[in-house]
Amino acid sequence: MKLPHIIHKIIKPTTHTTRQPKIGLALGCGGAKALVHMGVIKVLEDNNIPIHAISGCSMGAYVGALWAAGLSAEEMIHLAAEMRDKDSFKKFADPAVPPIKGLFYGHKIKEHLENKIGNPNIQDLNRKFIAIAANLENYQRVVFNSGSLIEAVHASCAMPGIIVPVNVNGIRCVDGGVVDPVPVNALKKYADVDYVIAVSTTPTLSDLDSDEAQEAVITSNSPEIIDQLDDDSASAWFKSKISSLGQKYNPVAKGNMLDTLRRSLKASQIRIAHDACKRADVAIYPVCNDSAWDEYERYEHFISLGAKEAITALEQITELTKPIPTSK
Repeated sequence: MKLPHIIHKIIKPTTHTTRQPKIGLALGCGGAKALVHMGVIKVLEDNNIPIHAISGCSMGAYVGALWAAGLSAEEMIHLAAEMRDKDSFKKFADPAVPPIKGLFYGHKIKEHLENKIGNPNIQDLNRKFIAIAANLENYQRVVFNSGSLIEAVHASCAMPGIIVPVNVNGIRCVDGGVVDPVPVNALKKYADVDYVIAVSTTPTLSDLDSDEAQEAVITSNSPEIIDQLDDDSASAWFKSKISSLGQKYNPVAKGNMLDTLRRSLKASQIRIAHDACKRADVAIYPVCNDSAWDEYERYEHFISLGAKEAITALEQITELTKPIPTSK
């Protein structure tokens, strides 16, 4: 009897291998407060956390560009120390005359950055880099992932009302924080990353829900009676009135035009930043509510705060570095 022919199918065993994950770092806006990013980066460097790609908007784009171009955290901190007081920052002022589209052009800050890192193309950097700006024509975000690094950062940092909008390839661009204050999605869409670490200086919704944030007590002081003040008090009162007069004609002063614009933008940024950070794998919140956006002289405080919050999240961050299984 002839036995049926049996075909044996050889099944090759699956080979399991691993690869290092690609981690992205999304750096948010915040003016001087965004110097916290330097503290975060210092902790990442000290703990050998590999970062594949960086995205940033506004000051986050500035700090991210420095790092992507090859500067270390220590070198960036040294640069921050150059703006240790208000007078140091004034050297970067280039007033727009007449101040119709903004108070300053921003060319001197652009030149300062170029003096430090040259003018490389984004696609030639040591790490993948993305800068975010806002398109004034269609209200959408502009994603810079190629072309001039300096031009991209200039556009991303053009704070509305403060810096004249930057024209890039016919597009009028302003501060990326307007549309994407913590650019997590841009990394996921354009940088081929497995995980994202988000760093946000924007107050969280829980911050706003706190009793301290909700309560605002308004008191009415008694009218000042000049002839009952002694000489020192009268002098102090007079100085306060002179200062008050200056505040009235300073567009950036609290309650004035640009301050109102900035605060209005902040109101929308809080919700956008909250939603973006929810999509990150690790979110770090070095939020400093007791500081103004232009207090660059407090750079040590901001950098220390960033380092502190990064250390708190270090265990979560380290988890992201575990090899990812692959199959062949």
